[in-house]
Amino acid sequence: MLILSFIIFTIIALIVAIILGIMCSLVAWRIVRRRNWSHKRLIVLLAAITPALFIVMEAVLGLIGSVYLSETKGVDLGFGDYWQAPLTESHYLCAVDMPETATVISCDNEHHYEGLVKHLWVAEDSIFVACYSSSDAYSLYAFHIHDSGIDTLLNKADSLQFAKALQICNIDVKTALAPDDYFNRAQREAHKIESPVRHIIVIAILSALWVALLRLTKRKN
Repeated sequence: MLILSFIIFTIIALIVAIILGIMCSLVAWRIVRRRNWSHKRLIVLLAAITPALFIVMEAVLGLIGSVYLSETKGVDLGFGDYWQAPLTESHYLCAVDMPETATVISCDNEHHYEGLVKHLWVAEDSIFVACYSSSDAYSLYAFHIHDSGIDTLLNKADSLQFAKALQICNIDVKTALAPDDYFNRAQREAHKIESPVRHIIVIAILSALWVALLRLTKRKN
């Protein structure tokens, strides 16, 4: 699914790059003709490929950043249809193919919590995870963020007991996160520094290319 999404996104990005490239090249050609600059073709060519260069560099650096964050932060929404996001230092949320198949596994792979994760609640010091099994039973766990402790608040209970457990823990049902919401939230948190750094690097490289070309043009003039 993710591979298909990446292919579709790539095709759309290429179409956008071509359209923007044509527009930029037309604008550049008008400017160089009016000012009678040298290296007209080179300037127009750079203007035409700048959108594509921006998209390609963003994609390449984004892929490198995602691999790095996957290794260091444990956040993975990669090409292999595998989803992963840490709950605490000792446990993580993972899914194969679709986030709706999310389960909780310990980092040492010794403990696997039965049932699919339906909802999560992120508090200041704990993450509450509700699992639902095929036997219409609910389990509720509290994963402590700071000390990696775990409390089993409910184990294979019915929906009524589950609702009571949420009330006892002062958990608001309206603030529940679905697994895909949690994965996306973890990804945004992991990329909050990587994304602006990536944008700055790409803009700096393209700006350097344009500055170098314009300086060459001025020297010729």
